[in-house]
Amino acid sequence: MQSPYASKRANGDKKPLASSILFPEISKRFAENPTAAGSLLGLFIFSILRRGKISDEWSLLFNARNKAPEVRHQAVPVLSQKAHGMPIVVIELEDRDLVKFITGGLTGLKGVTSGKIKIAGDLDLALKLEDTFVNAGGVEQTLEYLRRRRSKL
Repeated sequence: MQSPYASKRANGDKKPLASSILFPEISKRFAENPTAAGSLLGLFIFSILRRGKISDEWSLLFNARNKAPEVRHQAVPVLSQKAHGMPIVVIELEDRDLVKFITGGLTGLKGVTSGKIKIAGDLDLALKLEDTFVNAGGVEQTLEYLRRRRSKL
């Protein structure tokens, strides 16, 4: 049985979502450098929209200090006993804004105040996720990854 939180992408939508390209790459980068996660602890659920409707959902579970997060292509992963009681942050944004957010063109604070990013849960924790990503060199790595990917097309 498929989770009710799994991807709800419409079958007729042929253009791949940026989230389906970027989240696996984020997972790979954290696996290469698990200490980049720092002291971040929490479950981050990303609801990715396309034209205002949920098209995809991803989760990042940071459940140990200096350990790579568990990245899942579903909103709510099966939580281990260790993860129960962790703070949860839900982040909702359009797929096109995800690219801007990850590449530094749209900061979390600017996104929230403009209404492009909606956050439910601990706003401070959500901003710490952004700081962790920036401090790990995620912006530069993402831009380089997108450049390489474009040149192959």
